[in-house]
Amino acid sequence: MNFVRIIFVALIVFVIQLTAIHRIAIAGCTPDLAVILLVALVLERGPVVAVIIGFFLGFLQDLGNASLLGMNALAKSILAYGVSRVGGGLLPENVFYKGLIIFAACLLNDIITLPIAMSFSVREMFVSFFRYSLLSALYSSLMGVAIFALIELLTRRVVRPGGGF
Repeated sequence: MNFVRIIFVALIVFVIQLTAIHRIAIAGCTPDLAVILLVALVLERGPVVAVIIGFFLGFLQDLGNASLLGMNALAKSILAYGVSRVGGGLLPENVFYKGLIIFAACLLNDIITLPIAMSFSVREMFVSFFRYSLLSALYSSLMGVAIFALIELLTRRVVRPGGGF
């Protein structure tokens, strides 16, 4: 059942990323919902399961842009492995820490994909990284913090004065 839920959420995120997310762009930069979902899914999982989840999320994202088929699958697999190793209970479990992980994951995703996307043109890679990647990573991490805070708020259990839930 959990696997079906992951697939369903991934498809919804994919559709939102392709259709509606461009409407909230700031200075041409949009948040990467796939990285936010990746961090949410693999933070507490083992490296093998994380890489499998990362590959399928990246492959799903590659279907939206077939010109670079395989780059997102590779990047998300590497990110999933790194997030599962770093985030697997080693550091504090709070919303801002997850935002920091999302920021680092977005930057690493762009570092992996920019050389191929920019045809190894060093000038274009640096311009794109400093013009779009940094702002997009910041935007994604802020959106991720808001999403994780909302999830934490909605799933919090409240104890009544009588001791029940």
